[in-house]
Amino acid sequence: MTSPVSSAVSSPSHVAPSHVVVIGAGIVGTATAYELALRGVSVTLVERREGAGLETSRANGGQLSACEVAPWAGPEVPGLILKWFGRADAPFRLRPKPDPEQWLWLMRFLRRCRASARAERVLPNLELALLTRARLDAYRENFAADGRTLDMDHAQNGILRVFRERHGLEEAREGIGRMTQAGVEQRELSPAECVELEPALASSFQKDEIAGGIYCPSDGMGDAHLFSRELAAAAERLGVRFRASEEVEAIEVHDGKTTGVRLADELVAADAVVVAAGPMTARLLRPLGLRLPIYPVKGYSVTLPLEDAEAAAPNVSITDESRKVVVSRLGNRLRAAGQAEIGGYDLTLEMPRARSVFQALTGLMPQMGALEPRAEYWCGLRPMSPDGSPIIGELASRNRTIRGLYVNSGHGTLGWTMGAGSAASLADLICGSAPQLDLTPFSHKRFSL
Repeated sequence: MTSPVSSAVSSPSHVAPSHVVVIGAGIVGTATAYELALRGVSVTLVERREGAGLETSRANGGQLSACEVAPWAGPEVPGLILKWFGRADAPFRLRPKPDPEQWLWLMRFLRRCRASARAERVLPNLELALLTRARLDAYRENFAADGRTLDMDHAQNGILRVFRERHGLEEAREGIGRMTQAGVEQRELSPAECVELEPALASSFQKDEIAGGIYCPSDGMGDAHLFSRELAAAAERLGVRFRASEEVEAIEVHDGKTTGVRLADELVAADAVVVAAGPMTARLLRPLGLRLPIYPVKGYSVTLPLEDAEAAAPNVSITDESRKVVVSRLGNRLRAAGQAEIGGYDLTLEMPRARSVFQALTGLMPQMGALEPRAEYWCGLRPMSPDGSPIIGELASRNRTIRGLYVNSGHGTLGWTMGAGSAASLADLICGSAPQLDLTPFSHKRFSL
């Protein structure tokens, strides 16, 4: 099995690690292990759950959305937080905790709630999303060359952003030119054109609830859990040792150099460690004196088996900009996802909030209401950085360098959209090749650690 990886050769002064431990087997961690294995590196992938893709990657919204890489932080957010404060079903909910980590993250997040701060993150995120597209294509070619199919319920039917209010559409229209210039085709659709593209929206159109839409034909959708599981198995075929149901107790460092990770009953030696542990990333790094600004943001989803309702379900992935939900068709299932709750590490599935996602779906597509008895609800924690971009690269604090310690985390809602590109770029860096894109915008150095 081969793959087109970076054509740059390793620097003569750089010695690629002989063994790397990757912590976390979600989208980002499994892709990182796979990319390293493609480059001939010995890898151990450690996951605390019993398999790959069972936490943040388990049941996300499914969108592969280069068209929607703008950060959440923006000038409208503080007002929305106040407007929705106290509402059990609020799309954005703040649950204050006596936790300095939460308050420091919030302070940094609110400082980013400026139009200029949001705009500066769009292009770096977009480049990472486009590289992810290319890497996913390469992965499918790899599987085909090996006589296999990469099963992830993938469909590239585009993403349609639907707006109920004209002012929302007008604000979004300003970004079409910039995205098109950067290589992502978008076009504005009238309400009638939205329904022509996706007939499942007919009811909303008839009720005059669609002011228009923006369509990105090159975007798509897929099942991140299936992808993680398939790629973990492919990584094992390349020689990666996958250690599931193993908790990392500590990252071992001696004389300023990473030496491995400590599990419950042994030390796994390594000359490099990649922390791709999603919302647990910051907690793993804190004992080393590194306070990475990655905090969990809780989200919910509902998955509906379509069975005899396939004809009524959408084939295009939908983002409802007013209800703040995304809808994706994953084979013979339909998934809707939404909600953002800043409330710590609690994974309690609160049914009023879970059902609000289903209600948002049926508000957009009432015909899906009959499927409620078969609804499967889920919640998970997204690892979010304050500025809406991941943190990728080698780590160091202001007064301490730790050689061989890398991070690939903080993707928020865009882990599926940017994960494979993150993995490829970091694998190039670790192996001494020029990364396929500039990782400077994703360095931890943009934050004070």
